[in-house]
Amino acid sequence: MIDITKEVLLDLRELEPPEPFVQSLAALERLLPGQYLHLVHHRAPAMLYPELAPRGFVSQTQEHSSGLFHIVVWRETDDEAKNEALSQLERMANT
Repeated sequence: MIDITKEVLLDLRELEPPEPFVQSLAALERLLPGQYLHLVHHRAPAMLYPELAPRGFVSQTQEHSSGLFHIVVWRETDDEAKNEALSQLERMANT
């Protein structure tokens, strides 16, 4: 059995627009069942949010005390990925 990493981390802080948007959409299309996308950005990805629901994705955003935004995205029908993603945000909130 192959162990698949649940979190796909994408650090967008150093990218210029529209690269964060382009790379985020590309990464979402490659997610396997049980995986979620964890975006790290210096702002909320406003252009990405309206693109998620039509593609079947849901997101949760958390602004960290460092000023960074952590956005987790999973397929709407993937409860395993949802649980992992929300657990990750909870762990970060407690640090």
